[in-house]
Amino acid sequence: MIAEAWHFCGEVMGGGSRINSMVYTRGTAADYDSWAQLGHPDWTYGKLLPYFIKSADPGVGPWITQKFPFHTWRFAAYRVFSNAAKALGFVQIDDPNTPDVMVDGLPTVFFTVNEQRQRVSTFDTFLPREIVLKREEHLTLCTNTIYSAKVKKEVIVCSGTLGTPQVLMLKYTTISRFQILVKRSGKLTMKFNSVIGPRKHLEEHGISVIKDLPGVGSGLSDHHGIPIAWKVPVKESLTRLTIHPMLGVLESFKHIVFRSGILSLPINNITLFVQSRILDQDYTGIDNKKLATASSQIQDLIPDIELMPLAVTAMDDLEEHQRLFSKMGMFSILATLAKPKSRGTVRLGSSDPHHRPKVDFGILSNPEDYVVARASVRLSLKIAETMKASGFPLQENITFPEDKQAKDATNNNDEEIDKFIRRRIRTIYHYSSSCRMAPVDDAESPGVADDQLEVHDYFASLQAPATMVAEKCADLIKNHG
Repeated sequence: MIAEAWHFCGEVMGGGSRINSMVYTRGTAADYDSWAQLGHPDWTYGKLLPYFIKSADPGVGPWITQKFPFHTWRFAAYRVFSNAAKALGFVQIDDPNTPDVMVDGLPTVFFTVNEQRQRVSTFDTFLPREIVLKREEHLTLCTNTIYSAKVKKEVIVCSGTLGTPQVLMLKYTTISRFQILVKRSGKLTMKFNSVIGPRKHLEEHGISVIKDLPGVGSGLSDHHGIPIAWKVPVKESLTRLTIHPMLGVLESFKHIVFRSGILSLPINNITLFVQSRILDQDYTGIDNKKLATASSQIQDLIPDIELMPLAVTAMDDLEEHQRLFSKMGMFSILATLAKPKSRGTVRLGSSDPHHRPKVDFGILSNPEDYVVARASVRLSLKIAETMKASGFPLQENITFPEDKQAKDATNNNDEEIDKFIRRRIRTIYHYSSSCRMAPVDDAESPGVADDQLEVHDYFASLQAPATMVAEKCADLIKNHG
């Protein structure tokens, strides 16, 4: 049983790009070529690359991305983690967004940050203030007024991964979170009559179904992270800013006034992508024999593990952290399932549009995810052992208080590792696929939209990939006539 947890999303213009960790990673070419194999020939990596370039590419796209040079990394843990991974056979990748980049490796992360070390969201990029001011000249605000309009073709509505299923399923959906983009901010309320979704579920809420589409809210996907943390000297951790308040004040001043210091840098600089199936049996690195005989099938070229080093806690149990760990330096590895097979659901909490939907992430609902999760934990522990052997002051492993035997990377007791995984695994807020682009009868999870991003049989529609999809969607709209 996975514990209940908070889930967050960006309910502002610009969505998650306003609150996320600003990582810009396009994914592997195989990720998108696998979409084409599912029957979407216009969604291969080669055909989608122009849309990535259009939005974010030096000298072409307006969206600014950059990586931070090695010498700017403020915490030794990142350099030591990098060296430990290389010692286990993983290679350094300078640009993870290159089409022919190696699948397994240690990329330096790109971020959506400008030269002044400020966040650059999609809102800042694609709706700059100059455009807002220009459009304001043709905008009139009418308060306490109801205005009706007829639509000849379609209305395009998107309310995010967790909100879109609710918009489709409700009879009358009121969306009032959008702000009219003028100097005098006013509320805009829009009502939609949709009623598309799983018939049985909608009828349970007394809603008459217009279109029975089981895939609505049924294919929820996410990346699931397992935080593993060690005690380190306070100077090696971001926690020092809260343990020493005056240092926190100083760093805040440096960031606000000079755009420098710890707070002007990303929370992590590197990450490690791994295919679990080519790890050796002791999780000490890549098994070259397995690599040489590995399948070249598209699905087998996609990493299923990502290890993210963090000079801070990666746990989402804030009460536990405050009670036990708030006064110590911490280094974490967030062992992440990058391609989990488990699927969750988004369902109505009630027929009232003001009520939040019920979200079940379905974490570990597919037993095959345990195999990958165990590999991610054991590899993380092996990297930590290598870091410690090099002289880095990793101390007590503090995430295993109730799982003492699981601390050893050579532990062969799957039950102990699984107990730890169930205790710690969490969402990392990379929600997608609640309204999948797939056939209605898709074996993995029923689809909702076709490859033109239109709802099946009803014509009433993650940072880098999401923006690429938006760019392609814009072209689809322009070419629709």
